[in-house]
Amino acid sequence: MSKVVVIGGAVVDLFAYPHQHIQMNDSNPGYFTTSLGGVGRNIAENLARLNIDTTLITVLGKDAQGKNIEDHANSVNLKISAILAETTPTYISIMDEHKDTVVAIAAMDQILLLTKEEIEKRSALLNQADIIIADTNLSEDALNYIFHHYKKPIYVDAISGPKAIKVKPFLPFITGLKMNTIEASLISGIVYENQKDIQKLGAYFIKHGVQEVYITLGSEGSFYMNKDISLYKEAIQVDIQNTTGAGDAFFAGVIYAKIHHQNPLTYAMASAIINLQDEKAVSSQLTVELLEKTIKENQL
Repeated sequence: MSKVVVIGGAVVDLFAYPHQHIQMNDSNPGYFTTSLGGVGRNIAENLARLNIDTTLITVLGKDAQGKNIEDHANSVNLKISAILAETTPTYISIMDEHKDTVVAIAAMDQILLLTKEEIEKRSALLNQADIIIADTNLSEDALNYIFHHYKKPIYVDAISGPKAIKVKPFLPFITGLKMNTIEASLISGIVYENQKDIQKLGAYFIKHGVQEVYITLGSEGSFYMNKDISLYKEAIQVDIQNTTGAGDAFFAGVIYAKIHHQNPLTYAMASAIINLQDEKAVSSQLTVELLEKTIKENQL
């Protein structure tokens, strides 16, 4: 069985939803939900739910939230190797009436404890992995260590514009890079105005050494390119409950497909579709059977 090691963030997500159209600079009636999140953790849980042997290297607090993350991981057969902090990182997202993020705050300074020295202590895990996944919550120093010390497929989630730029010096080391158009534009310097620009964006990353490029386009769909082919798929309309975590589910679908020698964009989109219909950052409904059913029903 293929082994995957994910290195990245684990957080507690707090979502605030308005009852009606959100009014900026004012108090809005609404309600809250909480769930476990973090890009690295979300990708790892999705993979574990798809029966992939997955270990997450992350930072957890010595608090109730950290214990909740560990207990939940055990329940889905996700293994965790944790560096301990005083408190668990927290992500707060304000949603609009369409359940899309208006603004979010990621209090994740604790991730800086995930140093190259801590990663080096876990070299045995990484040397056994068939695939390594990193998110850009990691410092440039930690990313540099990973890219230069582990000669195996390394997949990276760019996460957000300010964090994505960290990967620019390391593009030749990246097997697969997942971005949205904002992140891809910031790294490449190519302005994305419409779908006509997507080929230029993809070609930039291939030219600079990335083997597989995955760009999510939100409601417009998604795009995949390698040195031989490029592929665009339109988005499938679904009843969206929460957009947070959809990109993480997408990337987990990519990894699942690569392990099983399937079309990565097909499985990525199916995984995202399942996720979008759940209020949590990772759908508790996700299974291999549901993934295959979603592909068939949506003719992906």
